[in-house]
Amino acid sequence: MTIADDWVESMQEAVEVPRSARLRLTKNGLTLVPVTYAHRTTQRRIENQIEDRLPGWTPTSEFSVVPPREGYKPEPDASALPLDQVRKDKSEVSEELLPFVVEVVSPESEHRDYNTKPEHYALRGIPAYLIVDVLCARWTLLTRPWHGTYQHEESGVFGDEIKIPVADQTLVLDSSQFMRV
Repeated sequence: MTIADDWVESMQEAVEVPRSARLRLTKNGLTLVPVTYAHRTTQRRIENQIEDRLPGWTPTSEFSVVPPREGYKPEPDASALPLDQVRKDKSEVSEELLPFVVEVVSPESEHRDYNTKPEHYALRGIPAYLIVDVLCARWTLLTRPWHGTYQHEESGVFGDEIKIPVADQTLVLDSSQFMRV
């Protein structure tokens, strides 16, 4: 960990942030990000579906993905962990354990969710990346990471089923439950 990484972690721990916002490290520095009702509701509904539809797994959200790469530990809006891999004493998750990650698009995160994070998650070898865009009621599923890019893309509108491969199962999300801004 570099001096800059230590400083960022110290700042994130020291700054009091209202519950309706998050403090994020971006290429532009520390950013205060508002969380909309549509964003949080959609995130919660995804977590509920993971819990209901993926036996042997538990939903996780907003945990840092480690190890840091280029000083960055992403915090996906949702993912899942095998029940036997949950570390109750940790707030970080190893990238090797994540079968997929979900980012719910906010006005502030739109560019990163579509342009920066796909490469970042693909370089980590995360098998699937789902972008849920509450701004336009669409979703995009990227799969098959290879050398920093996802080789396959599917997309649809809210109301479609989304099928995400997870180990020896398929998680089927009902996107009609997602909320548009």
